[in-house]
Amino acid sequence: MLFYFRLFLISLFVLWAPFLKADWINLTGAETAENIAEIYMLDDHVKVKLEVYVGDLEKFEELVPDEWLKESTGKRPSLEERMHAFANERLQFITDEGVKLPARLEFVEARNRVDRQSPYAGMINPTTRQRVGEVPADKRVLYAEIIYPFAKKPEQLQIVPPMDGHGVVSASIGFIAYHKAVPIIDFRYLGQPVTLNLDWQDPWYTKFENKNLTRHHKYPLMLFLYVEPRQVRLESLLRFRDIVELTEFTIEDSKASDKDKYQLLQEHIKNYYADKEELQIDGESFQPDSIRVDFLNATLSGLKIIDNASSEDDSSLLVGVSQQYFIERLPQKIDSRWQYFNQRIDRIPVVVTDPAGPLPSLIEKTDPNFGWQNFLKKYQEPAIQPVVVETAWSIDIPYFGETKIFNQMPDQQQALAIVGGVLENIRIAFIEKEPGNFSRVLGEVVSGNDSIFLQNELAKLFSPKVTGSAVGAVQLFNDMQIINIRELTNSEGFSATISGSAIISAQHWGHIDRRQVTFQLLLDMIEVNSQWRLTDLTVIDIKEIK
Repeated sequence: MLFYFRLFLISLFVLWAPFLKADWINLTGAETAENIAEIYMLDDHVKVKLEVYVGDLEKFEELVPDEWLKESTGKRPSLEERMHAFANERLQFITDEGVKLPARLEFVEARNRVDRQSPYAGMINPTTRQRVGEVPADKRVLYAEIIYPFAKKPEQLQIVPPMDGHGVVSASIGFIAYHKAVPIIDFRYLGQPVTLNLDWQDPWYTKFENKNLTRHHKYPLMLFLYVEPRQVRLESLLRFRDIVELTEFTIEDSKASDKDKYQLLQEHIKNYYADKEELQIDGESFQPDSIRVDFLNATLSGLKIIDNASSEDDSSLLVGVSQQYFIERLPQKIDSRWQYFNQRIDRIPVVVTDPAGPLPSLIEKTDPNFGWQNFLKKYQEPAIQPVVVETAWSIDIPYFGETKIFNQMPDQQQALAIVGGVLENIRIAFIEKEPGNFSRVLGEVVSGNDSIFLQNELAKLFSPKVTGSAVGAVQLFNDMQIINIRELTNSEGFSATISGSAIISAQHWGHIDRRQVTFQLLLDMIEVNSQWRLTDLTVIDIKEIK
């Protein structure tokens, strides 16, 4: 029974991992195969970028230039004859009409293989229980670019790897395939003939008949609901053509550049969602307090935010929309209803994430409702705590109570308690998302003449820019140390140089950006009404730990 339970958990992880984290890891190890083929389906030809391992040159000898051979090449077939044999016997592309596409060698040279290190190289794949291959120690490869032209766009292509006389693959090839700019699969082994069904109207839906040959980001539309202490975020990830259809976006100016087109689309999307009440929080409908629109594409390691969308092909372009709703405290119930399904899809994955973690599900065209129910048992709303650490000498005077005689510098332990408590309060203040609440709560922790400068310095650590234009937040401080302490000259307090590390994280569109940084800060602390506050801060250094 325990075995089946573990198998069930592993199955859930494998099925839902692409939705829970966009930094995706390929478990096949195919990117470390001796030979690598990148295959591109284009409008009038197939292009193959081939890396042939130096130890396998005899298996692809048709590609080896004459000048590489030490022996006489007088009896060797011409390049045209060799490429004819290559297209018919070595790496074949066969159309649905049974036509073998001819091959033309465009470029060949010696180089080192592209570094495609797999974190699982040499380890056991947890799903197959097989050892993942390691990158060959010898990095030398023959690099070749080969064109397979066609006059008529095929509806189907069969890709046949090199085979021996017994029908067994004679060379280990890891391959990846694209239809125009859209990835069809992640790296897989080309261990047998495979059939590819081509959708020339919409390359997103081009796919192999073998269900195991697919990509990790296969859904054209995904929804993410984040329920956090001071905000709720409803995020949608759609393809470019789908959001154009959903929002009825058109460009009246035919002379607009591609860059202008995408900027206009961003503004159009923000205006489209601005007056939409897509979220009900505890039974009351709300419009978003802010809207963010980003362009993304799917890469081999997950989703990547694009700064210049005009440089991308529309067929592979994704649009992420993040609607932010300010809240005072976690609600009891959130409800929403998704309105848009394109003609190709009937189900959409939804991932709801709260302080307890993510919960994936699916909604269907016949029942497009989704939401969140508060079942948290141990959750506590974040709140700042007064930092009270006695450092002064005082005596208990009758009728007057405890009276401070004079201040003294805190020792190392006291200073660490003061600094740690104040930084934790600042971390909690940065949880506030509504600007007025943020200023109010931060004002209970800091005192300073130049509040703008102080907030900007604090933001470098407490709300840093992470992947794309996302904003991270400190989750935890570690290893804090007091480097030195100095007395302040004009007030009752001290100045300290400290070092430490912090865990920074951010979540957007299923992507979890989690990183660790080390920092060194110079802080001025004063005691006001028996509570310690920050008056000044300078960031000396912040470095990400790779």
